[in-house]
Amino acid sequence: MNDEYGCDPEVPLRPVSRISVVYNLKKNAGAGEPDDKYEEYDPLSTVESVAETIASFGFSVSLCEQDENFFPRLRDQAPDFVANLAEGRGDARGREAQVPCILESESIPFWGSDAVSMAVALDKLLTGRTLSSEGIPVPLSSSFRGEEDLPVLPELFRQRFRYVVKPRYEGSSKGIFTDSVAHSPREAEDRIRRIWHRYGQPALLEEYLPGAEVTVGVTGNGRPAIAGMMRISPVHPREEFLYSLEEKRNYLERIRYDGPETIPAPLREQLGRFAAAAFRALELRDMARVDFRLDGDGIPRIIDVNPLPGLSPQYSDLPILHRLSGGSYPDLVRSILASAFRRNGLAFSALPVEADAL
Repeated sequence: MNDEYGCDPEVPLRPVSRISVVYNLKKNAGAGEPDDKYEEYDPLSTVESVAETIASFGFSVSLCEQDENFFPRLRDQAPDFVANLAEGRGDARGREAQVPCILESESIPFWGSDAVSMAVALDKLLTGRTLSSEGIPVPLSSSFRGEEDLPVLPELFRQRFRYVVKPRYEGSSKGIFTDSVAHSPREAEDRIRRIWHRYGQPALLEEYLPGAEVTVGVTGNGRPAIAGMMRISPVHPREEFLYSLEEKRNYLERIRYDGPETIPAPLREQLGRFAAAAFRALELRDMARVDFRLDGDGIPRIIDVNPLPGLSPQYSDLPILHRLSGGSYPDLVRSILASAFRRNGLAFSALPVEADAL
């Protein structure tokens, strides 16, 4: 079997009947924890939406939370396949690789990227270096681990006059606030120290890109397909816009999502090409969301790659952009599942999906 492109056509496909959905359940932050501590985790409504959609294809589906009872629960369920939504436990930068590592060790096929790609993609500095080495445009960025790194700030501000300060390995806009743009070395140092104190990890200083923000969905494997794209804009335009934690939490009032028809065709082609190139460069599998900002010259630069995008049918970017591009939620889940089945040499005989079902 070819792990990336699919199975040998002469090998019989293995049947699947039992699928487990593995996840981390969102909870309230404890005393002394940042209020966005569990921002990446899923509410039960999202887990149930994924599970119910997979069940509608004719599979027997179980829920399997990654908690202290994860191992015995997984072995008791004995799934033929896992739909992995789990972000991982703890704060380490390899946390998104935890469940893939376990599933690999147990020889359980699953959807999504493997442990190595998950770990690299969560680290924004390593992601940027990987993409840049492949000629894919990314912003200028620099990592700040401790006091010894701060003296370089004046030199960086001679190269660019404003930067976004963010955690180096977080998702869901954790650590990105409306005041995360720094205009001077002093402001940058204040925001860097906030990241150190709040998240206990290096801060990333990334040049602020003034153009539009666009996110692109990618599905598939050897020849990844563009699942859709959308432009993300503030309802009330302002000079410096960040798709920050506050904006995401209040997206209904603050954010406007515009479909691909609002993006000029040449730019759509460029965005799709760069997104697919990033997917291949990081050796991702089955699904991803690639976030762009346009620089001052209108060139799209990748600011984040998420191989474990949210799948809430209500508020997650990937389902929204897929819907704005003419797809439905069941279509999206089915395409991810079918891609992973092909890659693992599994038989997929799902029930037909209604085009307008959500």
